Amino acid sequence: MKPLVYSLIGLSLAGCSKGVLVSIPESLQSAELPDTGFLVGSIGASTIWPSTGENLKTTLYFSRAESEQNFTISNTNDSTDFRSTTAVSSLFTVPLPSGNYLLHTITFTGTDGRKTVHTQTDKQLDLSFSVKPGEITYLGEFIASSKVSRSSLWNTDYPNGKGYLTHSYALERDRNFFYELHPEFSGKQFNTVTFNASHSQLLKLQSPSGPES
Repeated sequence: MKPLVYSLIGLSLAGCSKGVLVSIPESLQSAELPDTGFLVGSIGASTIWPSTGENLKTTLYFSRAESEQNFTISNTNDSTDFRSTTAVSSLFTVPLPSGNYLLHTITFTGTDGRKTVHTQTDKQLDLSFSVKPGEITYLGEFIASSKVSRSSLWNTDYPNGKGYLTHSYALERDRNFFYELHPEFSGKQFNTVTFNASHSQLLKLQSPSGPES
């Protein structure tokens, strides 16, 4: 895979986006083809202590249906597009050939203060969605939090470096920012993905009725 960082969609797969790293195989780098659609969403971290996810690197693993080739979206935690009282996040935009896709794995890399800690979903999530030609598939927002442990020495809570994700929707915010960055795409249809169930305790989903209209 070639690591690519996006800030401009255009018809190119090169560029930069605040706080997001995208890695995609050459077989999916077809942004100039007429059947290309766009995957849009946001990824970030909770800022609430001690469950803050700001020290976690979170990676979402996707594949095209009936293919073993992955592309990934990670937060780099070095900059953000959005900041609230509880979280920071950044917009991601990935041009993809139209078709059916899966979000199948999530990994986290963090630290408990002494060593690097790795966490990942123990079985495939198999959360499916489709990308349509010339349209936007909106995946929602993924916010990482750290699991919390208690120090036996100091009797205080601290982030233990193990992560989990909370999925929700910030459709109006993300859509408006996408159009602000790329007014040439303001007429494109936004299709919101609804995930019905999570097979892992590391991914908490908002109710299917949660997406904003």
